[in-house]
Amino acid sequence: MFEQLKQTANQLGRMRKEHLINQSGSTADDRLDKIRSGQSYLYMSQGMDSEVFEVRFKERVSGSDLTEAIRYALMRFPYINTRLIELDGDFYIVQNPVAMVAHPTKKLGKLGSIRINEHLVEVTYHKNSAYFAFHHALCDGRGVKPFIETVIYYYCQRFYHSNAQAEGIRLKDTPLLPNETADAFWEFYDYDDSKDFPTFSRDAYEIPESKPNDDINDYRFEITIPQSDYMAVAKANNATPVILLSYAISQTIAKLFPDFDKPINANIATDMRAALGYENTFKNTVKSMILPYTKDDTSKTFKEIATNYRTYLNQQKDIDFCKKEANGIIGLYNKLDEAPSFEEKQKLLAFMENIHLNTYTISYIGQFILNENEQYIDSIHLYSAGTIGLSINMICASGKFTIDVKQNFPEDTYVKPFLETLAELGITNAQVSDSIPFTTPKDGLRNRK
Repeated sequence: MFEQLKQTANQLGRMRKEHLINQSGSTADDRLDKIRSGQSYLYMSQGMDSEVFEVRFKERVSGSDLTEAIRYALMRFPYINTRLIELDGDFYIVQNPVAMVAHPTKKLGKLGSIRINEHLVEVTYHKNSAYFAFHHALCDGRGVKPFIETVIYYYCQRFYHSNAQAEGIRLKDTPLLPNETADAFWEFYDYDDSKDFPTFSRDAYEIPESKPNDDINDYRFEITIPQSDYMAVAKANNATPVILLSYAISQTIAKLFPDFDKPINANIATDMRAALGYENTFKNTVKSMILPYTKDDTSKTFKEIATNYRTYLNQQKDIDFCKKEANGIIGLYNKLDEAPSFEEKQKLLAFMENIHLNTYTISYIGQFILNENEQYIDSIHLYSAGTIGLSINMICASGKFTIDVKQNFPEDTYVKPFLETLAELGITNAQVSDSIPFTTPKDGLRNRK
């Protein structure tokens, strides 16, 4: 009798899940909206760390105005107010019936957990900061950025009675863009395989700290540089913002370890939206590009290296090359879809638990669209725990570049000489924080499998 009741309960539970999956998705009109491009982030044995944008205002945050700004923004971004339903190991996006509100706490919840009503994006606030935590299975940084920009716009309108221009902001009464909720990783792409595609070795120099340790904290240093100063040096040397950052970090490591016997690789996170024809999608399109710094580069000028780096980046942004790389990802996802359960999918992706990209990683989100509201914001930061070694995030906002150096050790081993390298390049007024210990929570999805 007990087994019969259990079986009936399981059948009813399955029917309820199937009903919800067929009822909505990223929007109320979507159906069977399976996580595809972000599914590699769903099967980590300990869960996935939250990724956090911290928007630091110049005044204390008003919770009521922030919640109202979220309400307005969600009229335009229904896919942010969603949750995941697991069925046979696959996860589907459905609309969340519980409205998002801004909670007055610095402590972040586990994304996807019951405690935060299964939301995949959480907004909290403390003193002058608003925190936007998001799950990489739902979107990447550039996918959630327009939502944050819209929240900031409406918040400033309410709190400061701002009359800032709305140029570049997706307002609450504007429709979704073409392919905004589409996934770029369902169908294989045709590409010109006769091209000579770039080959950059991932067998790169490993810094001594690139090993797990027992420290319960991660650490970060916040570096701020006036936008005008940073761009003046970049333009004078034919560099982009990310090329300047890569060069300065790699040269710093080369100075610290002059006997480096492998290329010092900057692994640049970039998205393939434009290359794959999904410019507007909020879903993950991230890949990694490599900028190597070799022994030969130690005798070259910054301008020479920057010119070479432009070529390397253009080669790796080539449309056919991106489609070739996307096909490799699609092939993996097809195999994953064939696995019949959560546990089997987790086994298939076990190799990702130990993936580490030497020498270090960089993520440059770009410039936040704030318009006149930039006067109310001190800085915007991006960080997450789980770094092994060295990882750098950079954002441009409110007339400054903010660089968050994330690491699994508290010392300024790389930060101090990095500032010296910047000074040698002509950037002399960078400001740096003390070492900031921090953690971000793992998600709560695995408790619901």
